[in-house]
Amino acid sequence: MGRISGARAVVEVFKEENIRHVFHLPGSQIIDILDEIYQSPIRAIMTRHEQGAAFMADGYARATRGVGVCMATVGPGAVNLVSGIAAAYKASIPVIAITGVHDQKILERDSFHEMDQVGLFKPITKWSACVNQPEKIPEMLRKAFRIALTGRRGPVHLAIPSNVSEGEVDFQESSPSRYRAAIPSACPEDFADAVLRLLEQAKFPVIFAGGEVLWSRAGGDLVRLAEALEIPAVTTRDHPDAFPNRHPLGMGIIGKGRGEAGNRAMKRADLILALGAKFDYQSTRYGFDIIPEKAKIVHVSINPEEVGRVYPVELGMVCDVGPVIRTLLLRGKEKRLNFGLRKESEQIKLESQKKRDSEIDWNSLPLRPQAIVRSLRDQLPRETIVVVDGGNFAKHVRRHFDFFENDTFHYPDDFGSVGASFPMALGVKLAKPEQPVVCLTGDGGFLLNSQELETAVREKINVIVVVFNDFGFGNVRAYQKEKFEGRTMCDFDNPPFGELARLFKADGAQVKTLNELKEAVQTGLTCGKTYVIDVTMSREELQKPGFLTE
Repeated sequence: MGRISGARAVVEVFKEENIRHVFHLPGSQIIDILDEIYQSPIRAIMTRHEQGAAFMADGYARATRGVGVCMATVGPGAVNLVSGIAAAYKASIPVIAITGVHDQKILERDSFHEMDQVGLFKPITKWSACVNQPEKIPEMLRKAFRIALTGRRGPVHLAIPSNVSEGEVDFQESSPSRYRAAIPSACPEDFADAVLRLLEQAKFPVIFAGGEVLWSRAGGDLVRLAEALEIPAVTTRDHPDAFPNRHPLGMGIIGKGRGEAGNRAMKRADLILALGAKFDYQSTRYGFDIIPEKAKIVHVSINPEEVGRVYPVELGMVCDVGPVIRTLLLRGKEKRLNFGLRKESEQIKLESQKKRDSEIDWNSLPLRPQAIVRSLRDQLPRETIVVVDGGNFAKHVRRHFDFFENDTFHYPDDFGSVGASFPMALGVKLAKPEQPVVCLTGDGGFLLNSQELETAVREKINVIVVVFNDFGFGNVRAYQKEKFEGRTMCDFDNPPFGELARLFKADGAQVKTLNELKEAVQTGLTCGKTYVIDVTMSREELQKPGFLTE
């Protein structure tokens, strides 16, 4: 290609990696790169806050099972990315964050906006570095993609000084397969044989599925494995769609006070096949209340830090979980292994469903969150992708919103960022424009990033936003009521969110009954606009805090 600007080189590497969207808030130190992006086929999405850009990149990466890219300018712009990048780091989401830096001639003089951006991002990324010369842009950007996508996935940060992006580089075209591995690791035969020997000794094996199953695009194969072995499957609380609970063998999530069927199945396990799953605190409490102390554990994860971190393993393997699932499926069929646990699993689910149904009060006003969630599930198409915010209402979502398909649930896993879900949902919708995308958020969370309504309208990103409105921070209220004899200090007032949406040229409605909610959902599915449904709900129907939940 010859000599091009550093800014153009950034875009050319993006094109090599098939990047189709870049999320940004502009600033003078990144305008050269942005100018090249706007002249390219890549769609640049300008957000109204850098945090929104980071969370949109996160949502986009999740939905594509690829890389999301976000950009911000020097100093305050870079700092505003931090919440979203930290969330991506905790959740192992590959996001490339590029921040602008002053011209190198004025660095180290405490100039306007100047700060140590590389140091800022080091604890919350897999790699953080500064590109010090134009010629290094292709090499370091390709390295960023390699690191983000290799092993445990995660975010990477590159700082690019303005004079570096303005400079010239002799650019040589390449392809991703030439600078990073394109083929996932295989499952060693001796490992598969060892797992099968453990299975042959088991009486009640249980699959424990996590998010890596989705990243490996192995959800369908995992269902076929469970069907072939005829054993139940449970999931982590942050990835209930890793094995949809509408399948007869899908027991749902595990976790104290939440995953009733999942908990009951897991407590009976004598062998746990932990496939692409993290034994996280919210699901297990790091104890033996749900995970049986005597159960043997086979743990497969792409992340070497996870295997054996919390519970001792009988067998552990660090590799991509997809080939392991497919190898076990093939070898299990050859050995005709079948445990005949389908009827027992269905009975466990039936008893759990009766308990869940007993929690629904369809007639209460204000509406209770369980009824809101169940009504939403009844109204939304089965392929709808829900993006859920942090908050007390989310515990009701996990308990009462069932899943039919893989890749239909997203949440800022293991970080629980309040305010993340709306910008994440916009990123998801850009990646999956053909599927309905619904953001489920609390009133406190929605106002943290509601400015992205303008982005949604301008860019014609049509999602439904359901605001569970209890006029306060519900999860904090739950803690305060338990710890301080009912004293709370987290209540507030809100604007009517439907009217707020219309001020941004979107649309919306305030609803107080289930019939009104049904009508609003149907309008949101057909109106062609971002549609905000403000649902007034009870302040009192709180899920107890995790450490206090029986």
